[in-house]
Order: sequence, then C-alpha cells, then structure tokens
Amino acid sequence: MRTMIIDPQVLRSLHRSELRKRILLYLNEIYPSATYLSEIARVVGSDPSNVRGALVGLGNRYNGESSLVYLGLVEEITNGGFKYYRLTEYGRQVVEYLKEYYRYYRKFM
Repeated sequence: MRTMIIDPQVLRSLHRSELRKRILLYLNEIYPSATYLSEIARVVGSDPSNVRGALVGLGNRYNGESSLVYLGLVEEITNGGFKYYRLTEYGRQVVEYLKEYYRYYRKFM
C-alpha cells in the first residue's frame, strides 16, 4: 500500500455515511464519465433528496461541510442548465485507499 495522506474530515464523513460511500464507489465505477443526480439515486438505491444531501449538503440533515463536493471528492459540472457529478482525481485516490483499507482490515473482522 503506497503512502497517501487523506484529510481526517474526509474519512470521518465517509465512515459516518454509507450513502456517501456508495455514491463515491459508483462514481468511481463510471469514471471519467459524469452523471446526473437521479441516475445516481437510482443506482445506489436512495431517494434523490438524500443523494443531493450527500453530494452538496441539505439544511440540517446533511452538513454541507461533510458533503462530497465540499470535501473535493466529487465535482459538480453545469452544462446547458443541467448539473452533473463526476469523481475528482482526489476522490479516485480516496476510493483506492478505502479499497486497500477494507481489504486489509477485513481479515480482522
């Protein structure tokens, strides 16, 4: 496993939300393509408002400072009045780290 420094706030955000992890893993699967919110919601099996909260924050229920966009893991792209979401390079590095992390710690669980 190569050494990589990940902001502790990023790890905390991902460990506190299974939905954020599922969104991140899905966007990693389709990278470098971007997709729209309702498609993400359909694939990860969640309500679009919950997905929006995980991506960009939503009032009190989803803290914007823990959102995937705010943390720099996902970028929001506006094109022709529509918003699309794509994993950033930093987001890809975090996904690779998480895969290694869970692979390593799975043997202790």
